[in-house]
Amino acid sequence: MTHLVSAAALSAMIFTMPSALFAESVSPSVGYAGAPTDHNGADCSTCHNSFGPANSDKVGSLQVLFSTNGNVYVPGVPQTIRILVERSTSSKFGFQMTIREQNNLTLSAGTFMISPSNLPEQVVCADGSQFGSAAPCAGNIPSQFAEHHNAPMGAGTYEFDVQWTPPAQEVGRVNVYVAAVAANDDATPQGDYVYTSSQTLNNGGTCVLTQTPAFQTLVNAASFRPEFSSGSLVTIYGTDFQTSGRERVAGPGDFVNGSYPTELSCVGVEVTGPGLSQPVSLPIIFASFGQINAQMPQFTGTGPVTVTVTVNPGSGSGLSSPVATLNSLQPFAPAFFTFANSSSVAAENAHTFAIVADPSVVAGGESAKPGDVVALYGTGFGDVSPAVTAGMLDAGMAKLTNPITVTIGGVTVPAADVQYAGLAPGSISGLYQFNVVIPSDAPGGDVPVVISIGGVQTQSGVTIPIQ
Repeated sequence: MTHLVSAAALSAMIFTMPSALFAESVSPSVGYAGAPTDHNGADCSTCHNSFGPANSDKVGSLQVLFSTNGNVYVPGVPQTIRILVERSTSSKFGFQMTIREQNNLTLSAGTFMISPSNLPEQVVCADGSQFGSAAPCAGNIPSQFAEHHNAPMGAGTYEFDVQWTPPAQEVGRVNVYVAAVAANDDATPQGDYVYTSSQTLNNGGTCVLTQTPAFQTLVNAASFRPEFSSGSLVTIYGTDFQTSGRERVAGPGDFVNGSYPTELSCVGVEVTGPGLSQPVSLPIIFASFGQINAQMPQFTGTGPVTVTVTVNPGSGSGLSSPVATLNSLQPFAPAFFTFANSSSVAAENAHTFAIVADPSVVAGGESAKPGDVVALYGTGFGDVSPAVTAGMLDAGMAKLTNPITVTIGGVTVPAADVQYAGLAPGSISGLYQFNVVIPSDAPGGDVPVVISIGGVQTQSGVTIPIQ
C-alpha cells in the first residue's frame, strides 16, 4: 500500500527538521552535559547515537584541562578550563559543560564568563526552556551552562576555552560535567561521535579566619539539655566559629571515606574524655558564626570531658578557644528531635513516608492513626550492634543493644510492636530511629510520647498527633 503525505505535512517535515538541527548547531538544548540531575544524566548521545552511547568510539578523545595545578579550585579565583575535542575524520565540533556542587547537584558552582558574541562559546541559564536564556542568570535560576555558539569548523580537532570563577566561599567538592560532539557537518545527527567527561575538583583554598573562637556551652542536639552520651549528637554554642552570616552544612561533597568531615569550613572541635588516649576530632554536621552541630565519640564510662574549638585547624594560623570542661557525660542521654518551634516529635509514617505532624506545625503533615507504623527520631540512646564509628553513615540495620520501653499517650507499646530500634539507615551514626505501631487504645489529640532506656527517659513535653 502506498502511503501519501499531504503537502502541509511534507512542508512541515522539510522545514521543521533542518531548523531544529540548525538550532542545535547554533545553541544546544540545555541539560545534556551529563549531570545526573539533568534529564537523568543524559548527554549529547541522546540524539547523536549512530555509534552507540558516549565514549563508544576509541579513536577520538575529549580532554578537559584546568589552569590550576591539580584538580582543585580556589574560592573566588578565576581559572581557564580548556575543552579539547579530537577526531581526525570530523570537521565540526560542539560541547556543553556545567559545574555543580556535590552537596547539591542541582546547583551550579560559581559562574562562567560571558563570551563576546563573535566567539564560539556562550553561557546560558537553565530557565526551563529548551535552549535556555542568555546570561547573566537571575537569582532564581540554579544552574547554568557553558556551550558552543555556532558550532565551529575544525580540521580534526577544536579547542574551546571557558573562563570560570568558583564560588567566593568554599562549598566542598564540585563536579565538572562535559559532553562534546565531533560531527561530520551533514546537517543530521547521524555519523557523529560523542565524548563525555566527569571530574571532581577539591577546595584548594586556605583558611583565613582571624578571630579567636569563644566556647559558651554544649548541649544535647535534640533536647538542648546539658546531658550527652557516647555517640550522641550535640550542639555547641559560642562566637566566631565562622565569619558573620556564614553557614555551612556538610554533605556528600565533604565526606571522607563515607564519614562526615572533622573540619568543616575551617573549623574543628577536639574533645578528650574517659577512654580516649588522645584528643579526638569530632565529625561536624553544621557550622555557623555561633553554632556547631557535631557528634561525640565513643567514651568508656563517665567522667569529665574537655572541649576545644579551633578555627584554621592544622595550619600555622590556627586559633583555639580556651579549653572547656564538661561534667555532663552520661551512659544514656535519650532525647527526641522535634519539628522547629514546636514540641511535636520528628516523625513520619514508616510506610508512606508522610510527615506525622499537625499541618500548622509542618505544611502537609498529617496525624497518625491507631495501627499506623510511625518512625520516631532521636539521639543519645547508647550502644548498637554492629557498632558504627562516630561520623559514619550507617549502611545497615545497627540495632540497640539495650532494651527500651515506649509509651504513647500513656499506653505502653508491646515489645512486638516496636518493629525497629537502632540507628537510622543512611544517616549519621548518632541519629536513631524507632519504628513503632500506634496502639489501638491510644487516645486522640497531641499525646505525649516517651522512650525509656537504662532508667532514663526522653525529655518531657514531646507529643505526637493521633486522630
